[in-house]
Amino acid sequence: MRPTVTRPVLTGLAAFFRPFVQAMNRFVAHPPKPAPGWLCLLTPSADIVPAGELAARLAARTGSARLCIEAGKDAQWDELLLTHADWRGIARVERLAVEDDTPGARALDAMAASLAGARPAAGADWVGSYVANVKAIYVFRALPAADEGDGWEAVAAVRNTLWSRLDGILQAEGGGFTNESGCQVVWQPTGHAAGSTWMAVLKEGAWVRFEMALDDAVQREHFLRGEVPPGARVAS
Repeated sequence: MRPTVTRPVLTGLAAFFRPFVQAMNRFVAHPPKPAPGWLCLLTPSADIVPAGELAARLAARTGSARLCIEAGKDAQWDELLLTHADWRGIARVERLAVEDDTPGARALDAMAASLAGARPAAGADWVGSYVANVKAIYVFRALPAADEGDGWEAVAAVRNTLWSRLDGILQAEGGGFTNESGCQVVWQPTGHAAGSTWMAVLKEGAWVRFEMALDDAVQREHFLRGEVPPGARVAS
């Protein structure tokens, strides 16, 4: 049965690009696997992609996920609900405008505060400067059915559409911050990390991208010092 709190369905969403596991847009081959809680897109754009347009752009792709308006209106939405075809919840997507004395402004202040002592220091400084110009935060909160079927593909479809339209950087729960290309530039792990992902460090004002093994203690320490780790695969 359809939840009574859900607004009318916009359209089915197609899945493309497995998030943080397979190749995604923006030059990144293997971003980190999505955390079970939340993922944020921080954008310097105040533009709003209408919910109907967002769904319509995804409708041509394969997949059966649904996107519904939970709060606001099509051209001025505040919250969307992403579900499977049978209404099992995948994720909630909140749009927080960063204006004086708003939840968005307070959330951004908390993110900026989390950068104190973060490593690498040059990456943290870069993110701090970027955050100062952010005008909106899109928060993806995972629901129980995110791990079922094509749940994460549907999350990636919404995220990538917003990201490509608005630009921005990402922050993942238990992970840290990326640059605009999706490479991890500040790492703030809250638990064990495994697998490999694309990282970047600043050298003479430019990003040097490389693929690093997250569970390699030596490589981690070099990255946290702002160095390209020995044995890391540097992007050509």
